[in-house]
Amino acid sequence: MAVCEVCGGIFDNVDGTCPSCGAAVGGSSSDQSADALYDEAHQRINAEQVADAKGLLTQAIKKDDSKGEYHFFLGSVLYKLGEFPTAYSTWQKADRMLPGQDRIQKCLVAARQRMTEQER
Repeated sequence: MAVCEVCGGIFDNVDGTCPSCGAAVGGSSSDQSADALYDEAHQRINAEQVADAKGLLTQAIKKDDSKGEYHFFLGSVLYKLGEFPTAYSTWQKADRMLPGQDRIQKCLVAARQRMTEQER
């Protein structure tokens, strides 16, 4: 059995790739740089593979927690997945790292609105 580091899928590791998302299994993604993981996450977002992008961005942040863009896009992915409180806190961190960006402020407002709607 193997666990995909990108999407979290569990499967029999027959050929070294995840059958759900196609990621290489066996440590290759952990060998990638934070920037390479970030770039791959963007490719997954563009391909509508948002859950895979979440895993890649999480790995990128583990490798380099200092880049506000990583946090911004992780917040965007979390929002798309309906994880509004986590998206909000992730965007708050991005806002501290990239102060004064209007797009982050708009995202924070949208997440707050969704969280309020969920509470009703």
